[in-house]
Amino acid sequence: MIGRLFFLFLRISALTIGGGYAMIPVMKWELERSGLLTEKEFFRIVSTAQVVPGPIAFNTAVLVGKRLAGISGAIASGLAVVLPPFFAIVAVAEVIRALSGISYVRSFLRGAYASIIGLVGSVLYRLVKNQRWNLYRAIMIGVAVFVLLLNGSLVIPVVILLVLLLYLKEV
Repeated sequence: MIGRLFFLFLRISALTIGGGYAMIPVMKWELERSGLLTEKEFFRIVSTAQVVPGPIAFNTAVLVGKRLAGISGAIASGLAVVLPPFFAIVAVAEVIRALSGISYVRSFLRGAYASIIGLVGSVLYRLVKNQRWNLYRAIMIGVAVFVLLLNGSLVIPVVILLVLLLYLKEV
């Protein structure tokens, strides 16, 4: 059963285009067709997978694997869903690295980098604009930005502390 689940989810992950939510109907169809789960069982698992933090396809695969083959099934199913995109990213990175000496590719990458900065900046602007600001929040964020400008290696502790301080103030 573990091998069957591994190859089922590996095939789904490798051949489905569109991300996690595009994989859900394919998972449903494959699991029903193979007689492993009923539609009702599958939708119960998906509803649980939606409330668990993380990617929906990974969560669903892990929960299906656990339901059908225990912890080993969960590990095999989760690994199978993660492997194809992991190797795709490694392959693309390797191609980009190999072609990075070409001026057209370098120019494209610089432009892509600039557009990503613009997209992230746009989202950040909207988040800041729609925030309910008060003096405490402004001071906390200002101090956090100042600390990060002094020492950028403290990103994770500063962000966690900032979130805790802002959350505790709201409660």
